[in-house]
Amino acid sequence: MSEYLQPNLTDEEIIKIVKEKIITNTPFSLTRFGDGEIYIINRNAGDSFLKKNLNEWGYTYPNEINNFYDDANLVIQNALIKSDIIGLMNKNCDIVNIGYSEQIWSIKKTIIESIGIDPQTLPICNHMISRTYNFGSIHGFKDIIQGQDFHIISTNTDKIKNKNLEKFFEVNIGYTYHPRNINFNNRKDFIDSFKNIKENIVIMGIGLQKDYGVILRDEYGKIALDMGATMDAWAGIISRPWFNKGNKQDYLMI
Repeated sequence: MSEYLQPNLTDEEIIKIVKEKIITNTPFSLTRFGDGEIYIINRNAGDSFLKKNLNEWGYTYPNEINNFYDDANLVIQNALIKSDIIGLMNKNCDIVNIGYSEQIWSIKKTIIESIGIDPQTLPICNHMISRTYNFGSIHGFKDIIQGQDFHIISTNTDKIKNKNLEKFFEVNIGYTYHPRNINFNNRKDFIDSFKNIKENIVIMGIGLQKDYGVILRDEYGKIALDMGATMDAWAGIISRPWFNKGNKQDYLMI
């Protein structure tokens, strides 16, 4: 038996769960963890990752590497502990060829146990659920929301607004712009702005701020879905090579 976590819920099961939460308006949080979060959990990120992220998140490289790890792990662990379902890469996922290895794309069960989580009962979906056609394409997501209004938190809200998605979804869509200079130490006012979100469903592409979902669920009663780079595709941004026309996730692009 592997010492690393693996998804234990199918994409079909996740879609059924999310649709049920929406139709019953039950607060819920689905949070995905990718290679960046796992580098931080393991505190073993490479220099290029650290230089880029410390600069973007308001830290000085290399003097504040440990400060960055400490602050980031508080947020990541909060999301790991409190999310209803977490997402980790499925080693058998065939949507894209990522060169899967457990060290990069999964978390050791001993780490999960050390923060008080039983790995045997932790619900885990495929990290790529948000980039499947039935969940992440606008056609798939229209089926999931079942005619309910929803809200988007993204750094790309202006570009997404230009897509006129309200006409396609036939619902009202709210938008909250996430400034790129929001980091772990200056985010209080931004989180306080969640009180202005009227819609019950909130979808996000917000990088390392992984506990927004549990905050939205616990403090504001929302159904919060971490969509990651799918929000780039909805904005028309090719942030992943698989979004290019003719590649495996081109159906996400708007």
